[in-house]
Amino acid sequence: MRNRDFMRETILSERKKKILQVVIHHHIKTTKPVSSEVIVNEYGFELSPATVRNVLTELESDGYLTHPFTSAGRVPTDRGYRFYVDTLEDVQRLTIEEMDRIRKEYIRKRVEQEEIMKRTTHMLCTLSSYAGFVMVPKLDKSKLKQLEILSLENNRILIVLVTETGLVRHKIVQLKNALPDVYLSKLSDVLNRRLRGLSLNHIKTNIIPIIEEEFNKHVKDTQLIKFIFQQVLNFSEREMYLENTANLMREKSQDDYMKMKLIYDAVEEKKRLVKILQSIIREEGIKVLIGEEFPEPKMKNCSIVTSTYKTDENMVGALGIIGPKNMEYSKIISIVDFVARLMNKLLDRK
Repeated sequence: MRNRDFMRETILSERKKKILQVVIHHHIKTTKPVSSEVIVNEYGFELSPATVRNVLTELESDGYLTHPFTSAGRVPTDRGYRFYVDTLEDVQRLTIEEMDRIRKEYIRKRVEQEEIMKRTTHMLCTLSSYAGFVMVPKLDKSKLKQLEILSLENNRILIVLVTETGLVRHKIVQLKNALPDVYLSKLSDVLNRRLRGLSLNHIKTNIIPIIEEEFNKHVKDTQLIKFIFQQVLNFSEREMYLENTANLMREKSQDDYMKMKLIYDAVEEKKRLVKILQSIIREEGIKVLIGEEFPEPKMKNCSIVTSTYKTDENMVGALGIIGPKNMEYSKIISIVDFVARLMNKLLDRK
């Protein structure tokens, strides 16, 4: 008797699993609530609509589905999407044409890391029709190749930093008083002579003695120089390329539009997104965050598929795609995984 009950429960669990997968698959394809009639008529279940409705009610009680007030059909909850992602047996493979297209973006000409990051962001957007991003590794271990400090109008200066791997950072700093071009040129020359080839982390811990040694005898206001270089040290913070977030607004219904508007507002705040990603890239491989799994409430209406990559200096960054919860996970996971692997090869070769 116990074995018979166990078998009934096993069969019921498999039935619920298959119906849940069909509901989520159909909702992703159509963005509409899924009814029992659709499941029976379009997916070949040899069950009556009444039996399917009972299963849908059970899945809703289990927290995998919910239903809009204006519809008898069901839509997935965050728990339902998580089940769907975790039970994907096969990830949709990219076509040969898609893979060749991605590769050609990188091999048209020799590019520096900065350009690789930009092209990758653009490619993720183009392939997914959602927002793509690349989070640059922290630059602490990057070695300085060139530093330029140039004067601008209205007592401002432009600081440009180039690493040996080709990453470029620039920042405009407002000063109280203008500084002569000759002075800034001398400052750039001295700093390049003393700092070229050193990591930003090393520079961060040794810059004050260098400044005092070089400038105390010549310049009264060493505090000004320290302030300028403090802006350079801020380059060690993570930066992110984020492109084409307008693609998130492509949904047609008013309800979907409002959801996408919330996502659009959330991902435009890059600093928050960087903090979220920093907490999930401690391990290599594909990660998927869905709705309520985000620590940031503003992102509860979206999902992120992300993966890590490494530079030749073994610094870890992240790339990925941001979209609605009903994104085509199998396809998006395949895109992110392929691009991350290709990035690793390119950056390791460089």
